[in-house]
Amino acid sequence: MAGLFWAAALWLFLAAPAIAFDVSVKANVDNAQVFVGDMFNYEIQVTAPENAIVDLPSFVGNLGSFEVKEMKNEKVVEGMPKGTAKFVWNATLNTFVSGDFLIAPQQVSAVVGSDTVKTNTDPVAVKVSTRTTGEETDILEVEDPLDDPRLPQWLYIVLIIVGVALLVLLGAVLHKKFAKKGAAPRLPPYEEAVLALKELRARNYLAEGNQGDYFMSLGFIARRYIERRFDVDILDATVAELKQRMAHVAGLPQAYKESVVTLAVETEPVKFAKMKLDGERCRFWDEWADRLLEDTKPTPETVRAQSK
Repeated sequence: MAGLFWAAALWLFLAAPAIAFDVSVKANVDNAQVFVGDMFNYEIQVTAPENAIVDLPSFVGNLGSFEVKEMKNEKVVEGMPKGTAKFVWNATLNTFVSGDFLIAPQQVSAVVGSDTVKTNTDPVAVKVSTRTTGEETDILEVEDPLDDPRLPQWLYIVLIIVGVALLVLLGAVLHKKFAKKGAAPRLPPYEEAVLALKELRARNYLAEGNQGDYFMSLGFIARRYIERRFDVDILDATVAELKQRMAHVAGLPQAYKESVVTLAVETEPVKFAKMKLDGERCRFWDEWADRLLEDTKPTPETVRAQSK
């Protein structure tokens, strides 16, 4: 009987799931009460084995009710117990809306070998206050305004009318002068995009490490080309709107519909959060722009048909 008891206990011990490794997560803000427009830092600290691969949250544009101005990640080993490390995610936030807000729990996952541990941060409360109390009153006049003894009021009115008439006359003369020259003809979509890419590369943004301005310009060139070439409104679309509208672009290969959305998603943190892509990925998008233009440029027959 005792033998059966110990056998059952051993089986339960072996069958019970073991905790792969220890992970602790802490989230906090450096200032829980701020004013409208003030920036503050929201930080997540994850303590895990030094060899763990920690997947921290990544936000593009907004974190709940707050705008993400900058994001930083770092791994700290110094001062930690042997074999462990602290993985820190720091976001600089602000908002222009007052009220009591709650930064929702964020999921963090850590991977060591084939073992994965997922956990969530605690919610963090932030109070955003206005800079006024709402009780301010207008400044009262201490005394009546003095009359201007220098010129009568009607003369000011006459001078204003004469000044406006002169400005209108000057505008008409300048318009007539420059209208004769005519506006420069707008290039077709393909030629315009090729010239824009050439000018972009001449600025050497990538060589100078300025990925933000490079991808801002590259995304604009690609969207403007597709908008003019395929008659679709995407130039100012958000990522969500872009994904929806690209699905209905007639004549554009499916691979390019998807890659235009991928370019927007992948470079948002580069343009707005000062993150970096590796060199190989930068070269990919640079060459991708050329392929987009060459694979979709209009045929001579299409050009002749459009000119009729």
